[in-house]
Formats: sequence, C-alpha cells, structure tokens
Amino acid sequence: MGSGLGPGGVYGRLAFTLAVPIAFFLLNGVSLPGVNGDLYDQLTAQANRPTYERSLVGIFALELNPLFSAALLVEVLALVIPRWRGWRLGGYPERERLWHRVKVVGLVLVLMQAFFIARWLQGSTRAYAMFGELVAWEPNVPFVMTALVLSLTAGTFLLLWLTRLIDRYGAGSGFSVMIVAFLALPTGDALVTAVRHCLENGDRILMPLGLAAVVVAAVTRLAGGRRLRSQAAPPGPHALPTPSSGLHPVVASVSALSIPLSLTSFGIELFPPELSEDTWMRRSVQVALIGGICVLEAWLFNRPRRVADAWRQASGAGTDDAQLRDRVRSAFARGLAWSLAVCWALAAADWLCAEAKLVFSVVNLTVIACVVMDVAGELRFRSRHGALAPVWPVHRLYILSGMLQALEAAGIPAYARARRHRTLWSFLMPYVPVDILVPMAFAQRAEEILLPLAAVR
Repeated sequence: MGSGLGPGGVYGRLAFTLAVPIAFFLLNGVSLPGVNGDLYDQLTAQANRPTYERSLVGIFALELNPLFSAALLVEVLALVIPRWRGWRLGGYPERERLWHRVKVVGLVLVLMQAFFIARWLQGSTRAYAMFGELVAWEPNVPFVMTALVLSLTAGTFLLLWLTRLIDRYGAGSGFSVMIVAFLALPTGDALVTAVRHCLENGDRILMPLGLAAVVVAAVTRLAGGRRLRSQAAPPGPHALPTPSSGLHPVVASVSALSIPLSLTSFGIELFPPELSEDTWMRRSVQVALIGGICVLEAWLFNRPRRVADAWRQASGAGTDDAQLRDRVRSAFARGLAWSLAVCWALAAADWLCAEAKLVFSVVNLTVIACVVMDVAGELRFRSRHGALAPVWPVHRLYILSGMLQALEAAGIPAYARARRHRTLWSFLMPYVPVDILVPMAFAQRAEEILLPLAAVR
C-alpha cells in the first residue's frame, strides 16, 4: 500500500524529501546581489577557510536561525500569557495562531540580522579594497543595502516555505530535514577530513570511531522509545522520554567552558588557565556542569505535578493518587539516570575523538542519525498503511506514550513523526512537533481519543 512513485506514494515522498535539500545545496552558492563571489572564495582560501563558507554571503546566509529563535521566544511567552497558554497545548488550529506570531517576530529578527550582515559586507569591502571590490556599493549605497536586506529576508522565508512543502508532500518533519541539510556538509567535511588526516599519519582511530558509532546508535534507539535490549519490555503509558533532559546539557556545558577562553582573548584572567585547554580539570568541570544542567532541565521539561496531572487524565477517574505519585517519582528517577548516562557518554565520545585528533561533533552525528531514522520509520509506516493524516501535534513528550497506547488499544495504527529529533531537544525545539499520523480512515476517531488526553492545562 502507498508505495508508488506518485506524489502521494512512499517513493514519491522520499524523492521530494531528498529533492528539497538538494535544491538548497544548489541555491546555497548563489551570492547576494552585488557580491563578488569569486573574490570571496579567494579571501577564504587565503585564510584556509572551508569553501562551503561562500554560503555566508549567499541568499541563505541566515538559514532558518531567526525563525528558530522566534519560535522559542513565542513558546516561552505562551507559558506566561494566559490567552496563549491554551494555544500552546492545543491542536493544529491553536498552534497555527502561535505560528502567526512566530512569523511576525521572525521577520523582525531577520530584518535586524540582515541589516548587520549588510553592514559587515560594507566594512569588509573597505577592509579588503586592495584585493578588489567585494560588493559594488557605488553609486547608490542605500539601494544596495536594501537589496541585500531584502534578499536575505526572502532567502529565510523561502526556506520556511520549503519546510512546509516537506511536511505536506515529503516524509519527516520539514524543519528536521532542513536542519540536517544545514549540518550535513560541515559535519561530513569535518569527519572525512579528520579521518583522512589520521590515516595519513598512521594514528589509531578505530576505538574512538567505534565508541562514537555505538553512542550514536544507542541514543537514536532510546530517543525512538525503544529499550537498548531488544527483548526488554517496551515502555508503558507512564514513561518519560529518553533522555528526559534532551542533549542540551552537553551543548550548554561546551558553551559555558568557552567563556574562559573568550575572556582570555580580551586579556581578562578570571579562571584558571587549565579551563582553556583540554585538561582533566576542564573535563571534570564539564562533567559537573552536565550533571547540574541535566537535573535542572529534566525537571523543567517534566514538571512532576504537570506529569501527574496528565497521567491522571489518561488513566481516568478513580486513579490512586499515591500510586500515581510513586509512578511519577520512579519515572523521573529513571529518566534522569538515562539523561546523565546519555549526556556523559556523548561527552566521553567527544573527548576520545579529540584525543585521536578526530575533530567533529558527535552530537551533530546523533541529530543526523535520529532524523534519518525518523524519516525511514515514517516511510515504512506509510508503505504499510497508505495515505496518512496528522491528528495531533504533541509538544509535551511525557504524554506521547500514553497517547500512542490509547490509539493502539482502540485498534488504530499510529506513527509519531519526528519523535527522535524532538526528544533530543524537548521544549527547546518547539518548531518540530511530534505529529501523530494515522491512516485517513481513522483520523476522526483518533482525534476524539487524543483530545481528552491533551486537555490538561
């Protein structure tokens, strides 16, 4: 079923999902109006910068980053603005109201960032005037400035339109697919370059590469709601996502440890010099930072009272409150333990790879693997069940397992689109909902089942 070559078939959707990133790569080298791309390539070559950095002066220079920031800002505001709070936890019509506000905030951010990129290009043109004219500013500087700002703005919103096309005609979340498109080239280039360099120098890289592969595979499996052991029982309706904190503690710890190095570059010595280098002191501090952030974010993303309310709603009337509280505490402890294990394992893999001079991000590889598995899983589900309909966007991941089991109990097959990718970042990625997809014939019944499960405010 649904495996044809047409636009609604599995192969048609796969082709569309691949075609959009390919189109992005082809257009990514298109320079902004007035920019001398060949001169920019010469300057980056002299500075030993990657050739793909021409995208920094291309129409997609901002990528989707302003919209990511706008979506997170609006999501935070929806927590404190009573009128928006119901939209945040509602279905597609309610979420679309929030997206209207995201686009307005995103437009403001795009215009601001585009203006500063144009000013940077203006300054760079003067700084490198001895090599040629990077941007043809004369004779009408305001016109060129306006053209640059509008081109950057159009590029970002063109990417937004492409993500929506993937959601509708492709497989996987459009934002997830485009994020992988942004990561693929720099991550792949860093990995291939590092492996080639190590092989040329006779360095031993099998163990760190193997560890990185094992960690990536384990996190990808856990984020999909599956246990590491195939014979282990699947998680029940009272389960938190794994990792319950997401992977942000790893990224946040690296960002925090970059502060001493940044201050040192300005001549400010507030921290021991060992924190600016890859030493055991730095690693110990990172372990402590990851642990603290894991505890904080596991609690913030899975507030015990909110989780208990949601699970009580799913369990129906007559639920034993004491037993439910025990389940919440037990689930929180398990989720936190898995979060610590996953985040520390990713940090350890990064350390071993760095020691072997394999300079690439294991977190980025994990993101790519999770998105690929999300897309592959959706395609398999579509091949078995044909045309699908999205019935609910899930943003509180602790209710997802209960929703899926409720549909299963009603005999309705369902697939959680982008489950792995969203689990990696939880609340911090509101632009990638976990869309519950069901066969078209079951759409109305599925929505009736899910509506009361999502009704907790």
